[in-house]
Amino acid sequence: MKSLRQHNFMNNSQKEPRYLKSIPKTSSLVTIAYESIREAITTGRIKPGERMGQVELAKELGVSERTVREAFARLVAKGLAIHEPFKGVRVAALPLEELQEVYVMRALLEGRALELAASRISADELKKMCELLPLTAAGTTPESAKHAQAANRDFHWIAIRASGSNILATILEQLWELMFAYDLLYQDPGKVDISKNDYTQHSRIIAALKAGDGSKAALINTEHIAQTIQIIISHLKDDA
Repeated sequence: MKSLRQHNFMNNSQKEPRYLKSIPKTSSLVTIAYESIREAITTGRIKPGERMGQVELAKELGVSERTVREAFARLVAKGLAIHEPFKGVRVAALPLEELQEVYVMRALLEGRALELAASRISADELKKMCELLPLTAAGTTPESAKHAQAANRDFHWIAIRASGSNILATILEQLWELMFAYDLLYQDPGKVDISKNDYTQHSRIIAALKAGDGSKAALINTEHIAQTIQIIISHLKDDA
């Protein structure tokens, strides 16, 4: 006889499950539920503006509805979700003006992180950025875009952490979470070929960091982010 969890996944066989496995009972259930749903949001498996069913997610994760409800509360506090009275919880869908502001703030703070990182980044960290460089370029399939997005995040976060500023990292983490699902739209190879541009800009960032020129690295990164948000806004307007 099939378990409730198996039955749930079979009913959703036409689409990829949002979660790969249920939550271990030995873990902090609310925390793990929060992380699971947050990851699904930031990678675009749950879309901006999409309503999230408490009962459905509880079954899929193998936890109680109360656990999911508490996880929702954390998502709302983080700005990743919105609670609507008598309607439930949905993923936050930022207005274009606010989305653009998120990218502007990211550019400013990440620029400061790169300025600090230029004099602190290690040879091993620069080597890892070089290894990630070719992986940040998306291929011709949606799956390759997801891999490129993950590599892109790792690439930028090596430099951010190399800054040595926990305050910058904490604030940037929240900004990245707010923009990450939208950034996946930018990585859609079916809409625009951005591979060459990403590779070029990332190469220039590495070169500036190797030269110890934080100001130049920050300027290149700002240009890169500005191009990204303009493409995203253009797509969102076309889809409206």
